Amino acid sequence: MLLRTRVCLTSTPAVSTSSNPWRFPTRKGQLFHSSRPSDWIAFYSQGKLKKAPANGGVPLVICELPTFFGGTWTPQNTIVVAVPNYGLASVPASGGTLEKVFMATKDIIYPQGPAWFSGGKWIAFTDFLAVRRSIFAVKLNTGEVKLLLRDAQAPSYVAGQLVYFEGGALWSVPIDPDHMTLRGNATQIANGISEELYIAQSGTSETGVLAYAPGPAGSFARNMYLVDRKGQEQELDIPPRDYVDPAIAPDGKRIACLFRSVTGQQLVVLDRDRGAFTTLVSRGLNAAPVWTPDGKNLIFDSVDPQRRAIYRISVDGSSAPQVVHTTSLNSHVTSVAGGYAAVIVNDPTTSADLWLLNLSNPEDMRPFKNTPAAERQGSLSPDGHWMAYVSNESGAPEVYVEPVPGPGGRRQISSDGGEEPRWVQNGREITYRNGTKMMSVPVQDQPTLQLGKPIELFDRKFDRGLGVNGYDVTPDGRMFVMTRSEHAAPTEIRVVMGWPGNLRH
Repeated sequence: MLLRTRVCLTSTPAVSTSSNPWRFPTRKGQLFHSSRPSDWIAFYSQGKLKKAPANGGVPLVICELPTFFGGTWTPQNTIVVAVPNYGLASVPASGGTLEKVFMATKDIIYPQGPAWFSGGKWIAFTDFLAVRRSIFAVKLNTGEVKLLLRDAQAPSYVAGQLVYFEGGALWSVPIDPDHMTLRGNATQIANGISEELYIAQSGTSETGVLAYAPGPAGSFARNMYLVDRKGQEQELDIPPRDYVDPAIAPDGKRIACLFRSVTGQQLVVLDRDRGAFTTLVSRGLNAAPVWTPDGKNLIFDSVDPQRRAIYRISVDGSSAPQVVHTTSLNSHVTSVAGGYAAVIVNDPTTSADLWLLNLSNPEDMRPFKNTPAAERQGSLSPDGHWMAYVSNESGAPEVYVEPVPGPGGRRQISSDGGEEPRWVQNGREITYRNGTKMMSVPVQDQPTLQLGKPIELFDRKFDRGLGVNGYDVTPDGRMFVMTRSEHAAPTEIRVVMGWPGNLRH
């Protein structure tokens, strides 16, 4: 007999909560139990993979982890995590150093949501680089890679079944977990399942308990706003789309951003006067556009099955994107000034670090701040002499400023937590976010750097940045370009028990 129950919520459920890390949903806060009768729950928080006793207690750090795209705790007491733009990595659940999982393929694969099969010998996962999401599996001891299903995502293993998400529904198909071969036809388990930031809001246990958040799938529309310093908003007259990474041009007349969809992320530029978009790059997982100071070019990063790199493209569309610097790790330009680009590099061995890329000599890319803590969201002052950035060294994210190219002493800007700093074009102000609050700090750098007290400008809910800043400031400092999701958050979790024994194939 199937047993269904409902849990009503007053906030968004944490079946598989998402935020990002980056351009793609980072499964921040995702919980996963040990595969054994479990006394522990593992989770990701503030640049660290942690575990906590299931009955409550002080969390323990397993390892540093710059970004997170899902994890699984295998019967071998090993945790396998997906790291954006890096791949799969494993670490002992008792703690240790991440080791990259070898995959015997020349293609770049972008794993998400790993799940163990066959006692942990195989790891199944979603490939986010596929034109449509696809489920692959890798054999840990050999690196053998198998394609299991196309147009599918979110694999898990329950009682001889591969469970997956497709088109707003959960499906189940018999599988031989030792050889990772499908053995029959798929059966729908449940439909009407919510999808948040392209990740199904559902979870299963090995004992056959299914939990999911009901709601629409594939609806991620956002609106874009100009917000003044008092929080008064003006919605731009453009159709709702999944807009991310807005960046306003130095002349204030154009806004670069991304159209995100299940098939990729298009780089586009909005002409504010005409209300029209021009597409600059239509294919690939493009991310984090940043204007050059002259307003003629955009610097951005992109990954496809053959290459990941930092690119430059002329905004007038007169030429194809040009490679500036090829990268081996998840890297995003966050600011350009003074001949440098500030680059966040997500290295699983050292967490998130900030580097400086010399744009006149792109082979010259050097560390600016690479400590065991996570440093990110670097914003260069307009003259390129200073960088504001976020670090979690104190245990919570705070905003700091240091001279460029360094070394030099640093100053803390925020006083009670802060993220997403932006240096206003006049050089006399730094803005940042503290939760839903927009904060401002006055700055003077003559004869020495002088910082004022943080001032709250307004407290309004808008979309947060996914690893890089999620807003920008107009050149005159009077307005903020921000986005807000039009997708209502689920308010209910449904739990289904007893379903594996009732499947008919």
